[in-house]
Amino acid sequence: MNKLRQPESGFSWFYQRFLNNHITILLLNIFLLLLVVNELVQNAGLLDPVWKFIGITAPAIVVAGILYYVLDPFVHFMERRLKLKEGLAIAIAMLVTIAIIVVIFLMLIPFLTKQTTGIIAALPQFANDVMRKLSTMNQKHHWVSAANLAEVNHRVTTYFSQRGWNILTGTLSSLGNVVTTVSDWIITLITAPMVLFFMLKDGAQFPHFVSQVVPTAYRERFVIMLDKMNAKVSSYVRGQLTVALCVMIIFTAGYSIIGLPYAILIGLIAGPLNLIPYFGSAIALIPAIIMGVVTSPSMLLGVVIVYLIEWVLETQVLSPLIMGNSLAMHPITIVFVLLASGKMFGLIGVIFGVPGFAVLKVLVTTAFEWYQEYSALYPDVFPPEDRLGEP
Repeated sequence: MNKLRQPESGFSWFYQRFLNNHITILLLNIFLLLLVVNELVQNAGLLDPVWKFIGITAPAIVVAGILYYVLDPFVHFMERRLKLKEGLAIAIAMLVTIAIIVVIFLMLIPFLTKQTTGIIAALPQFANDVMRKLSTMNQKHHWVSAANLAEVNHRVTTYFSQRGWNILTGTLSSLGNVVTTVSDWIITLITAPMVLFFMLKDGAQFPHFVSQVVPTAYRERFVIMLDKMNAKVSSYVRGQLTVALCVMIIFTAGYSIIGLPYAILIGLIAGPLNLIPYFGSAIALIPAIIMGVVTSPSMLLGVVIVYLIEWVLETQVLSPLIMGNSLAMHPITIVFVLLASGKMFGLIGVIFGVPGFAVLKVLVTTAFEWYQEYSALYPDVFPPEDRLGEP
């Protein structure tokens, strides 16, 4: 059979060399995606109801999600080892969690309130002590003039005298709308347990339920992608919470042993701050250093020794043993993710930036693997159905 002769025209050459080209199609798809994103940005007001809905529901989902990763192994343990029914195991886990939270709050809230009030009331005295020590050192080394040092002392003392109590009393007023804030907390406290219950009950079926909206040919790959995301986030959340709890215990015990003022308060602050990778322990060291400087040189040395012991235990024992390399990310990548997410989303971005990037990495990697298989740009990578005949 004779082959059809294609017309020798400029359009035919243009079509073969340019339009019928995988790279051109890829670039056009990227351009269309960017165009859609630009339209969404230009018409951001249309998404206001969506953002409001997310703002209302996100706190409850985040709280329930964190508790889900903590309680899910406990629930499975009661089902497998104690032979309890699923509903009973979930109820026991939730009741135990609520009881622990209530006991902790009843025990810690009055103590932390007393400690916080005391440290805020002592801020002017701390400032005076620091300035007095700096003045003594300045007399020996002559860093700045006595007049400049006196002016700095006056300004620092005045600031803490006028603003110290505002740190405590002005917290609610700085939130803007107290009624809205309280209502958001109430909504979170009411809805989070319900969301948590259904997560524990139906969490295993969630990937298969969501995959029903995905075309049949891609469902298996989609479920595998969700399982990878779940494994990354679960290992990170459980590991970070465990390491943070251990760090809080180490700092609290160490500061108490050396007799640091407000040791328990500073140690309890160190635990949540350790949820910030790499920088958390260093940030938690700042109030301890200030307290050590104010107290005595020997106390400052004790604070440094406690920090070094904690650093060695965390980096050489706790993190490798508990966390391992669960995220499979280079430390430099984590640092850049923290900087970018912190700049864009503040403290929330710093805390959730790393697991969010891990999820995004799985999504992009899966999409790229699919593109490798079906784009024909990678001849050494074959679609799954073409691998069935391989030996």
